[in-house]
Amino acid sequence: MRIAIWTGILIGLTGLAFLMAWQGFTTIADRLADAHWAIFLVAVFALPELLLGTAGWRYLFAPNKAPRYWNALVAMWMGSSVNLLLPVATIGGDLVKARQLIRYSVAGADAVASVVLDKTVHLISILLWTLIGLGALISINPSPRLIMAVIIGWVVFALGLAGFIVVQRAGAFGWFAHLAVNAAKRDRLQTWVEGATNVDARIREVYQRPKAILKSSALTLGARMVMTGEVWLAAHLMGYPIGLDESIMLKSLSIALRNAAFVVPGGLGIQEGSYIALGAIAGLPADLMLSVSLATRLRELVASVPGLLAWQYAESRMVWRG
Repeated sequence: MRIAIWTGILIGLTGLAFLMAWQGFTTIADRLADAHWAIFLVAVFALPELLLGTAGWRYLFAPNKAPRYWNALVAMWMGSSVNLLLPVATIGGDLVKARQLIRYSVAGADAVASVVLDKTVHLISILLWTLIGLGALISINPSPRLIMAVIIGWVVFALGLAGFIVVQRAGAFGWFAHLAVNAAKRDRLQTWVEGATNVDARIREVYQRPKAILKSSALTLGARMVMTGEVWLAAHLMGYPIGLDESIMLKSLSIALRNAAFVVPGGLGIQEGSYIALGAIAGLPADLMLSVSLATRLRELVASVPGLLAWQYAESRMVWRG
């Protein structure tokens, strides 16, 4: 896995460097400079995404077991920052979220189960968001080949998500823990099986409340829809106004492609390439699309660097107390 991640980093950085060299470093710099300091306004969209995402996450706990909103917000902020800035294949941040909740006196089984379910809701929202993006694509360029390609990708994604849900409801954590303990032949590790079984039970409890899943998915989808504004704003600040349908198409389908290439940390190069390809469908200049993608990276940095530092501070305090 580590080799795959570092290979992904190398591929992503190489792809990004190639795209910037292709369009010209000075051309990209001039595009971003046209927006002046106002380009930092794209960072504003990180706040509603975090607020809505946290609200959706709290629905994924058993009744009366959800953490306080502020505690969940801090955990979500730290976890998202880790996933965006560190080579952890979008998994390390989820572990950070669970660890922070446990620090806030949330039971371990509840914390881990909520993180697994939040990842599921995250994928559900991408599935729905891609459908909306498909509608925008049809209004911009109703090419049968393009539409069919998106539909095929959507079906494959949906089947993978359905399998992920079936595995969760079947008690995968307990099964894998039992298998690992038997392979290690160490009875003292039996507590792993008990803990994993508790996680499976918590997950099943939430799935028995489908309204909770629907509410969480709706809030997470709302957070994704709000993020369309950063694409629209960045293009306008660079002096090239684009429409709402183009913004939706770019944001939704690029997110789907970026998540499909989760091994590449932060979707380096993948996001930029998808913006250029999708922009070409709408007749948008490649240098503009590359600049818009980099502007959204700026939002990630502004919001996530402090989150990463806050996580490091929290971890250092735990080590110091120990």
